[in-house]
Amino acid sequence: MQVHDITARLAAAALSDDPMAAVRGELELLKQDLDAVAQALSYLPGTGGNALQAFYRTPELSLLKVTFPTGRRTPPHDHGTWASILVFSGLEKNTLYQDEGCGLRRASEVALSRGSILPMRKETVHVAECTGDEPAVGLHVYGADVLATSRHMWDPETLEKQPLEWTRYEQLAQRASAMSAAP
Repeated sequence: MQVHDITARLAAAALSDDPMAAVRGELELLKQDLDAVAQALSYLPGTGGNALQAFYRTPELSLLKVTFPTGRRTPPHDHGTWASILVFSGLEKNTLYQDEGCGLRRASEVALSRGSILPMRKETVHVAECTGDEPAVGLHVYGADVLATSRHMWDPETLEKQPLEWTRYEQLAQRASAMSAAP
């Protein structure tokens, strides 16, 4: 398997009538050979911010290889579009929230391990964190150019909603990682 195979399959799925479901179907097929997918994406470190993790971006689709180091936690954030995660290795916990306009309400938690797929609708707000002893690594698929889409983040301590701005996001991620648990 080559990176262009992964890209072509997911790009075609993203153009279907139900792109989120079609991408999910492709991720289900890809998870049957996770080692080949991981090998195809091994040239990417998966660290250093989203711009360095992205290997494909169009207005309809973004593909990123993401690595969460042990203990890393994001602040609550949305993606401005639907998203799906396929985990290659490690353990990742996602705390999901509903944005009720006047604040966030915790909806559920999902534990991901090798081969897990987590689809998220556009309105989903979540916190992702690496909970294992090794980095959590995965393929993240977004239904838009996730680096150019209007998005939001929430302060992990005050839960104040604000536009996503990458420099501030990293500051909030460091604060979130220092907390004992997701808000």
